[in-house]
Amino acid sequence: MVISSILDEYKLTAKILYEKNLLNLGIGSISLKLENDKMIINNSNKSIYEDDFCKIVHIAKKDLSWKETSQDVEIHARIYKEITYAKTVLNVFPVNIIAYSLEHTVFQPIDYLGKQILEKVKIIEIDDPQKWEENKDFIITKNLKEKNIVIIRGFGVYIISRDIKEAIKKAIILENSATILLNSQH
Repeated sequence: MVISSILDEYKLTAKILYEKNLLNLGIGSISLKLENDKMIINNSNKSIYEDDFCKIVHIAKKDLSWKETSQDVEIHARIYKEITYAKTVLNVFPVNIIAYSLEHTVFQPIDYLGKQILEKVKIIEIDDPQKWEENKDFIITKNLKEKNIVIIRGFGVYIISRDIKEAIKKAIILENSATILLNSQH
């Protein structure tokens, strides 16, 4: 696949996440691993509709280009270094899953697709904001090694996948399953 078609697929995925209100201006991040040491990641405070929405950066070599990208670039880089099968990383903010996470410690879908695709997902807590900021890349990566989805109470979700379309599918199913849970008598 040539780089232009990869960029097109990346931007289409970001646009879908934007339209579903899972990714927004300066909120959330999406990356796609290109080679052993490169990834595409969204730039900080850029809209999907801007030409310079994303940038190709080195994974293992932190340089000046990292400053322009999402504040999550270090988390994405660590994930790609430690979880070799990961080809896509999403950090999204689905409103219903965030609302659900405030009152629960585990996310267990009751709908068919949620049960089949997501199963049970642990919700992790940010106990100490300072320690979280210092260790979030380690904590998120550690949890993603156990399950390809991490829900962070009151914050958002990280999803990894071998395929960008699979990652977006999981994000949408997760939000739909949360909506069902919040609106059910269960």
